[in-house]
Amino acid sequence: MDRGELLNFLVGVIIGRKVAGRPLKVAIDGRCGAGKSVLADELGALIRARGFQVLRPSVDGFHHPRERRYRQGAHSARGYFEDAFNCEAVLDNLLRPLSGDVFPVECREVSLDLRTNLPSDAPPVSAGAGAILLFDGIFLFRSELNTWWDLRILVDVDAETAVSRAVVRDAEAIGPLDLIRHKYEVRYEPAWQIYLDAEGPESKAHVVVDNRDFSRPGILRSIGRA
Repeated sequence: MDRGELLNFLVGVIIGRKVAGRPLKVAIDGRCGAGKSVLADELGALIRARGFQVLRPSVDGFHHPRERRYRQGAHSARGYFEDAFNCEAVLDNLLRPLSGDVFPVECREVSLDLRTNLPSDAPPVSAGAGAILLFDGIFLFRSELNTWWDLRILVDVDAETAVSRAVVRDAEAIGPLDLIRHKYEVRYEPAWQIYLDAEGPESKAHVVVDNRDFSRPGILRSIGRA
């Protein structure tokens, strides 16, 4: 299928899953460099065009402070899996409010300002019962978060494709290409393997997208209309 066909299929799955009177909480998971944010942004634009309120936060807005993130070492894979992201902040600011019975509710789409390493002062957003949350990030199907999602989409690419994309994407922010590749090879990619072994995200996904080729993606797994 081409990119447009994939997007139309996923929009249909997402809207088909929406229940009247309550928001829909969609997790878009995948290894670093899989293309999760790009996919979520594409879907968000199409779903907004259908008249839905879309919330588009990322797990990148819910990091732990720097001292917690690197307490096991700057290149520790287990440290990245265990310490990088604040699951409780995701629950408190988004998933619990969106799982209630009375709407609208106030949500926060970011908890930590990475630049200052301080709590974010971004204002809350008001979410109505018709809202759709498209939350992208890594490790989203872990046990702390998994039961809160209404729909789980896994974006699948091989490790080499992911690292190659990440090297290009992160060159300006992180620095020399060999430094970026080293960090992915010793921290990010091994952390993904820890996650695969601990949580089996593919078995939890409603839809698995083959995203190796942006222009010619595919569906590796779909549970009916999810």
